[in-house]
Amino acid sequence: MRKLIVLLLLMAVAGCGDDNATETGATEQFTQGGVSMEPTVKARQVVTARTVTGMYEARRGDVVLIRSPGGLWGDRKVPLLKRVVAVGGETIACCDSSGKVTVDGKPLAEPYVAEDASLDEPPNADFCGPRRFAAVTVPADSVFLMGDSRARSNDSRCAGPLPVSSVFAVMVG
Repeated sequence: MRKLIVLLLLMAVAGCGDDNATETGATEQFTQGGVSMEPTVKARQVVTARTVTGMYEARRGDVVLIRSPGGLWGDRKVPLLKRVVAVGGETIACCDSSGKVTVDGKPLAEPYVAEDASLDEPPNADFCGPRRFAAVTVPADSVFLMGDSRARSNDSRCAGPLPVSSVFAVMVG
C-alpha cells in the first residue's frame, strides 16, 4: 500500500506544470537592453524567462528571447527580446485599410503596441523604419517577430522570419 501511495504521489507531482513540454526548463533572469519592447518591457528592466528545452512550440503573442543570427538582426552577443506575431504557415502583412497588421487576412488586436512606426516612411536598408511591409508566408518551424515599440525595433519586418530554433527562452509573468 505504501508503494502505491508513493507511486501516486510521484505521478501527481510529475503531472503538475503548464502542459507545455517544450518550456520545462528552469527560469532565468535577463535584463532588457533596449527600447524595442516598450511599454511591455522597459529598457534595463529585469524579466524572468523559462528556458526552452527541446523544440519550442511557437504561439502568437509569446514574448521570447532569441540569440541574434546576425545580418539585419545585428551582431549582438546579448539576447534580443521580441513578440511572436505569426507562426509557421501563417501569412502576415501590414497593413489593412485601418493600418493594422493582418495574419491570414484578419487584423490583429495589438493593445501592447504604444509607439507604432510610420506607415509611409521610405524603406531603409539599415533600419526597420516603415510599418508597411508586403505579405510574408512564415515558413514551417519559423516565427515572425516584432517589437512592441514598432517605431524603435529592428525585427522580422526587415530581417525576415527566424527559425523556431533561434528561441531559447519564453518570458513568464
